[in-house]
Amino acid sequence: MSEAHTLLYQFYLIVQWIFLSSTIILFNKHLLSSRHFHFPLTLVMMHMAFVSACAHLYRYLGWTEAPNISWRDVGTRFVPIAALFAASLGFGNAAYLYISVAFVQMLKAATPVAVLLCSFALGLEQPNAQLGGYVVLIAIGVAIACYGQLQLDWTGVMLQIGAVLAEALRLCLVNIALTARGIKLPSVTFLSVVAPLCAAVLLPAWAYLEAAAVCRNRFAPIRHLGFLTLLANASVAFLLNLATMALIKNTSALTLNVSGVFKDIGLILFSVGISGAVVTNLQYGGYALAILGVSLYSAYKRAQAASPTPEPPASGPPRGIRSKNKRESNDDEEEEAEPLASPPKC
Repeated sequence: MSEAHTLLYQFYLIVQWIFLSSTIILFNKHLLSSRHFHFPLTLVMMHMAFVSACAHLYRYLGWTEAPNISWRDVGTRFVPIAALFAASLGFGNAAYLYISVAFVQMLKAATPVAVLLCSFALGLEQPNAQLGGYVVLIAIGVAIACYGQLQLDWTGVMLQIGAVLAEALRLCLVNIALTARGIKLPSVTFLSVVAPLCAAVLLPAWAYLEAAAVCRNRFAPIRHLGFLTLLANASVAFLLNLATMALIKNTSALTLNVSGVFKDIGLILFSVGISGAVVTNLQYGGYALAILGVSLYSAYKRAQAASPTPEPPASGPPRGIRSKNKRESNDDEEEEAEPLASPPKC
């Protein structure tokens, strides 16, 4: 494939990811708010069940590897990651019941700050003045965006902050429990392991908070939406996962993060222009400041990734993880952060 064709294909993958990621966010917001399906945990569990079924079908058809994972690794490594991922999706979905899509995207700009602070606390990143400056710049921008919100609903704000913190902890835990130990799984295989665990983790909270209302009158809320509508919603969530894998495989995780900035800007403009969300000039200024900080941080990580690093010593496969063949996927689980985000993301 020529360089021009490669660039064109990469551009297509970026546009495809932005479209599907924006679609699932607007679709979820429509179901949760406009269609009055006030059951964010139910929506997440439906997504996880559908994604799990599709991922296991991939494995059954032999389209992806099926490594043998010990129960010890499932319990000590994958369950905590799934629990944090479930919390991120549940809180993120619930936030849409209280605040607009535009405001949610502004609050999501704080994710790099949360990741950096967690990385500092866990020793994954060494603090320095440059990183500290990025943290302060993004934090000030997000704070200004919050201050400029005309009708500030603190319930929605706290739910979204909870989603950001859970996602940051999840990314750090992926680094500690999987990436740093050399454990790499093909992306679809990772989904087949984590998606059912997410549903299982959410089950007690769903049973306590939503089960009675969802199951009343023979699942009246679900019948009101319609099976085809929910199937379409879950299908978009799974397609987003596939699009994210393709984008990372053919570009990089950093390209995914930069594309996310353009997606957020587009969603804000859509929310204001089409949905009628009110965004003040002060919020625009605060968000622009936060985006500047995110862009500088992305450039810093790009330069850090481009710098030469010594080759790690060769070692055998981690205990408890065995693959049916020796081919390793290029996408590790840290790069799965955005895909499994069907509700805000999953």
